[in-house]
Amino acid sequence: MASNFGFTQTLSITESTSTRNFNADQFLIAGHQITFSNGSPAYAKSSVSSGLNSLTAVASVLDNEGVSIYSGNGKELFTASYKLENDDSSVKVYTKPNGGFIIRENIANFLFYNALGHNIQSISNSSQSTEGESISELAADPAFKTVVLYNPKIISNGTGGSRARIISGNWTTRDIFYSSDRAIRLVKVSDNGQFVAIASYASGTDDAVEITDRFGNEMGTFAFDQEIADLNFSNDGKYITIRSNGRVAVYSVLTGERAGSTSFRSKLYFADYVPQDDTIIALIGDQSGTVLNDIEIHAINLSARSIERQSYGSSLGISSHISPRLNRTGSMSYTLVGLSKVLNLNIRN
Repeated sequence: MASNFGFTQTLSITESTSTRNFNADQFLIAGHQITFSNGSPAYAKSSVSSGLNSLTAVASVLDNEGVSIYSGNGKELFTASYKLENDDSSVKVYTKPNGGFIIRENIANFLFYNALGHNIQSISNSSQSTEGESISELAADPAFKTVVLYNPKIISNGTGGSRARIISGNWTTRDIFYSSDRAIRLVKVSDNGQFVAIASYASGTDDAVEITDRFGNEMGTFAFDQEIADLNFSNDGKYITIRSNGRVAVYSVLTGERAGSTSFRSKLYFADYVPQDDTIIALIGDQSGTVLNDIEIHAINLSARSIERQSYGSSLGISSHISPRLNRTGSMSYTLVGLSKVLNLNIRN
């Protein structure tokens, strides 16, 4: 940590009563307790791929009969017809808040289904490279207002490049990023769907984050001297938090200025910036499978140049289907959700 930060605040951590007795394999999604078994919701049938939506707790699970849509309490709503190719390891399901969903298949093909389970569109994201490409990925805001399809790596002339495209309202696609020599680590869309952040890398150079608006207009590019593990937009989309496993930095999307940064000695699992309080909330811990141990929460107030850290004396479960998320509940008060227990965080001077 920066040595000139002071310790002038008090950080308290309490568990939400609704999740206090949860085990590491139990999660609260939109008010429903979901137990995971072998990485998927326990009520799922022969699941090979699933997705969860934190707004509605609708789970989409692919089984031998097709794609089944469940409510958060595990009630099956309907099953849509889909033929799974047994040798297709690229199959993945992305669920929407209204119960619609998207299936990725055959490396780069995306099938779009409405909330009635009807297939309404198919889009191929293949680059047509004769030298090969990695499995295509999808990124979207929570409401799926802005949907980005991207090729993390496209091999051309022996070099790894990449591409990202936005799906327009008439089902056409528009390139917002292309590089012949940089591969994409990850893509994030702001909650309001207005901005897209693309983290890329190339041998011998720093990682970089390029931000565009939803029309592809470039807003700025930020270099980061460590391997980027995650990106988070602030709720209003005006700031971007960039983190590695040991460092976090916050930048203004509109001006490009750095609001602040700090480093950690232990592994950094989560970090987000709250502009209303000018504070970074960070979680560090040791990961063992789907469990975090030796957890500490850090609160770094950038304008006051103060920091407080507090140990959390228990373990927390994590899931690849659910991303941690920080919600502001009041001045210097937050809830951290997306882990096996919901944590209430309060900071006092």
